[in-house]
Amino acid sequence: MRYRFIVSILCISALLWLVPAASAHTPLAPGENKNLAGATVIPDPLKSWVVYGHLHEAGEAAYFRMEMAQGDRLVLALNVNQAGAPFPDLIVTGPGIPSSGTVPLSVEVPPGTASLVIPGTTPDRAMYEAFSPSVIYEVASYSATIEMPGTYYAVVYNTGNELDYGQVIGYREEFTAAEWLVIPFSQIGIYLWEGQSLWFVAAPYIIVVLVGMVLVFWQQKKAGDTRTIQAWVASLAGLLYIATGGSTLNQMFWVFSFTGYSPESSITLLFAAIPILLGIWALWIGRPKTPVSPRERISLVIIAGLGLVAWAGLIIGPVLALIAAILPVHAMKERGSKGTP
Repeated sequence: MRYRFIVSILCISALLWLVPAASAHTPLAPGENKNLAGATVIPDPLKSWVVYGHLHEAGEAAYFRMEMAQGDRLVLALNVNQAGAPFPDLIVTGPGIPSSGTVPLSVEVPPGTASLVIPGTTPDRAMYEAFSPSVIYEVASYSATIEMPGTYYAVVYNTGNELDYGQVIGYREEFTAAEWLVIPFSQIGIYLWEGQSLWFVAAPYIIVVLVGMVLVFWQQKKAGDTRTIQAWVASLAGLLYIATGGSTLNQMFWVFSFTGYSPESSITLLFAAIPILLGIWALWIGRPKTPVSPRERISLVIIAGLGLVAWAGLIIGPVLALIAAILPVHAMKERGSKGTP
């Protein structure tokens, strides 16, 4: 039965990689991009990036610079974080851009280049993003194949009051190893940008870990045995994994309150299921008993590796699972356990 459970986890993990990540953007810091000279440089305009920024007043603008080659596809999308938020305009400039619209006097445009003004519009509906999960309010977008290579700019222009915006550039969903590992923390930043409170975001972790530790103590007392230090570490890792799955489900239902049910939530359920199953596996290894076997040590290493891949436990969980896997036998006995003076 246990091996069937393990195989199920591995199969679900493999299935996750067969599902394309919806709206998988790599966060990028905006920097001081309030003028053309200080424009945020997009390292690879084809890779999918998102920049979360803030504009304080009407007439203020944020600038983004992209070096495009002939045949490249320029893809831009401009989002806001609330349905009733002011919607900014998107202005695109470059050597191959068709000129259209009137550029505000306060917006800087490179000499000799055409500009396309895309007025922001009230989004028809909130869109469900399965990757985070989160709510998307898209107010403007642009997509075109570049015929003339050169330097292109995207400008977010604030037409109303103070607002938070998300500027998406590119379409290729690619990540470096470092970018992949820090995605859980980037997600927290997205939730806060959406206007959620820190307590709401942290609640699943606080509740699962506290309630879980109480249940672990109760189980130990009921079993009439003591856990080793190794088992305690494995159990804490498992609770952090389960909390990650709980957080994903919490966010999914929160998004449903704005978007209604979305078929793409099946992707979100996969992202939630893997940490929960890995957490149950770690808790099973951490139950009251004698020190874990070599096979269970290998299992903990697998749990740690899959946890990093599936963003489980905010990196802390996988680290704890790995620590539990390598703790030596002499370090695993708790003080006060049977046979310990």
